[in-house]
Order: sequence, then structure tokens, then C-alpha cells
Amino acid sequence: MHMNDSELKSHKHDTISSLEIVSMEGRYYMARFYLDGQGYVLTNSDDKPVMFSGASAAREHFQNYHVESTEVIPPTGTDEMIGMPDADDDETMRVPL
Repeated sequence: MHMNDSELKSHKHDTISSLEIVSMEGRYYMARFYLDGQGYVLTNSDDKPVMFSGASAAREHFQNYHVESTEVIPPTGTDEMIGMPDADDDETMRVPL
């Protein structure tokens, strides 16, 4: 699911249980967050994912919200290997921020 910034502002007093800052090719970062057990990708007014120039920029965007945990999810070299089975979410590298 997705949520734009104006919708997110209506949840200003709710707790974001997890903020995942997902590295996209190591150059841009996308924010995925969880409210009430439901996952959302932060989108812009055109319903496209918001791309941040760095992990710190994504974290700063959420600084006025109550976020319980923040993790950066970097790409792994095996993500693009042909013939490799899809990795389970349990095997995804996560770096606490």
C-alpha cells in the first residue's frame, strides 16, 4: 500500500512501529513505514514513490513523527544474480539507524 505526505500528516500522533529506508541502487532511498501493522510506501502527489537523496534525508522527513525503530535496507550483490532463488525477508540485511 502507499500513502502520500498529506495523508501521513493526519497520522502525526500515531506511532510508526517501523521505518525502513530502502536503498534503491545505492543512490536513492525510498521510505517504507508501518502503521497499525499495515505497511506503506511514502508517495508524492503524483502517486509515485518519494525518492530521497540519502538515508539521513529520509530519516529527517520523519523526525516529527513517533518512530519506534528505523532501519536501512541496503541492496545485496546476490539480488541481481541470475538463477538465484528469491531471498526470504528474514535474510534481508538490515542496518539499525
